Order: sequence, then structure tokens, then C-alpha cells
Amino acid sequence: MKLRTLTKVVTFLVGTCIALLGVVWLLMAASGAVKTDPVAGYIAGVGFLLAAAPLLAFPFSTRVAKSLLVLATFVLAFGMLWLAFQPNSPTGHPAIVQVAAIAFAVMLLARVVLVLRRKRSALGT
Repeated sequence: MKLRTLTKVVTFLVGTCIALLGVVWLLMAASGAVKTDPVAGYIAGVGFLLAAAPLLAFPFSTRVAKSLLVLATFVLAFGMLWLAFQPNSPTGHPAIVQVAAIAFAVMLLARVVLVLRRKRSALGT
């Protein structure tokens, strides 16, 4: 078995396990088993499904997997910003947490813009 085929099989199996974990989290939240905050159960389930999407798409299309990975990291950056600047938080967040969330979002956006700009300039020449 070639290394590329083995990599595709392993990523698909890991993606399937993570997706199954996400489905279980969603079912637990829907059944009412999460007593403290059911919304957190839904968010955890969707987060696992979002993380599993690029792994499940990789064996079939690397281009789609890359796009899904960028989408997942943008959602992660948005979630970090939302948690860092949440106004109804019982405790105040330290400034370092807010700076880290902003830095992650800005670096991610800069990276995506630079890649798109490089692709656009490569097509023009």
C-alpha cells in the first residue's frame, strides 16, 4: 500500500471518529442529557463536525478539504473573538486573551489574503 493511500485511509478513519463524536454530542444535547447549558452541547457537537469535515473530504478532493479547513479556522477565530469579548461573562477576561484572539484572527486573515493574492498574480503571468 502506498503512503498516499495509507494517509487517505487514516485521515478518513480519524474524520469518521471525530464526526461520530460530534453526532453523539448533538444527540446528547438534543436528548436533554446536558443539564448545565444545552447550547454548549450543540456548539461542541457542531465544532466536532466542523473539525471532521476536512478530514472526511481529503481522500476525495484535496482542494475541497483545503477550503473546508480554511472555513473551520475562520469559524474557530470567530468563536475565539466572541468568547474573548463576550459582555455577559461572569468574569472579566485578561487583556492577553483578547490580544491573542485578535492576533489569531488577523494572522489568519492575512494568510488567506496573501495566498489569494499570490494565486491571482500567478494566473496573470
